[in-house]
Amino acid sequence: MVFVGTGALIRKELINLLREPKSFFMIFFPIVLFLTVFVFATTRDVENAAIVVFNQDSGKYSRDLLEDIINTKAFKEVIYVDSEKDVAQNISNENSFIGLTFPQDFSKKIIKKEGAEIQVVLDGRRTNAATITSGYINNIFERFKAKIAGPFISGMPRLTIRTWYNPNKDPIWFSITNLICMIIISQAISLTSLSFAREKEEGTLDQLLVSPIKPLGILIGKVTPSIIISLFMGMCVMFLGNLLYSVPIRGSILLMFFAISMYIISVVGIGVIIAAFANTQQQAMLGTFILQMPLSSLSGIMSPTEGIPNYYLQLFSICNPIVYANKLVKGIMLKNMSLQSAMESIYPLIIIAVVLLVVSTIIFARKYRLNIF
Repeated sequence: MVFVGTGALIRKELINLLREPKSFFMIFFPIVLFLTVFVFATTRDVENAAIVVFNQDSGKYSRDLLEDIINTKAFKEVIYVDSEKDVAQNISNENSFIGLTFPQDFSKKIIKKEGAEIQVVLDGRRTNAATITSGYINNIFERFKAKIAGPFISGMPRLTIRTWYNPNKDPIWFSITNLICMIIISQAISLTSLSFAREKEEGTLDQLLVSPIKPLGILIGKVTPSIIISLFMGMCVMFLGNLLYSVPIRGSILLMFFAISMYIISVVGIGVIIAAFANTQQQAMLGTFILQMPLSSLSGIMSPTEGIPNYYLQLFSICNPIVYANKLVKGIMLKNMSLQSAMESIYPLIIIAVVLLVVSTIIFARKYRLNIF
């Protein structure tokens, strides 16, 4: 049987990970550190973002203001729609995190100095990016007012700003949801790679390979504790974020559990690949750092992906599991994302998981000349 002895190996790995003070510290200290420091981190400037526009006005002033907006480096794409429902749909689907709605009489009210109004809608799931971008809109709008009549003339147009999913634009909501993704990938990769590296350093990996447990059972036994601990830590951060910082959990906890599980499974293969080439725990830690940093930096967690100037780096995000996990965590916690919407991001995670696990298994088998089954 392929899985004979796998349960005993899983118990042994959990005991080894949790009984040593150093391992226990390495596993749980990041939660304390990130919850007290990382949640207050901020993102950088936004460039090349998309903006949704519903323009009901055919006059000159709406066209002039849109031209001023388009000619900035902050926006590379303008999505024109025909209804407020389409604006909501594009923001809900994360095609854009900012939308503008011009009323029918916008230009006429400016001419009559009756105080025309533009509605600005922000996606609160991406608090920092939306806030920074709304600042750009405000600056452009103030210059527009000064150009048409001077900043101190009464009856000038004004902006009405609404923020969805995070009405108070609390940056901690943004940071806690990012933290769930960050801490999971950090622990899932490092625990998996270090588990194999420790066996190599202690000289017990060869004993495992010649034991009655099949190679596939060994792989499953080694990665399962990492999956369990990473899943526990992700859910722990979610509930602590709700308890300590009042970050809402609007969606289904079962759906969040399933989404996080798929995310973890999609990244443990990276840990197995690192483990196949690392002979010491130091090498495993270095390999984890080398791969984790670009994955995190190009995921939209540290800074908006719209600001990435290189086309090929943006293309890399299609294969980056953190991108999909980030959408799922924010969508479920802040928006109450439905199962149908969630599956649009879960399907790519499943594909990534299958590919990485197959590749990592093949690499591991070739490295040790094993018949994996």
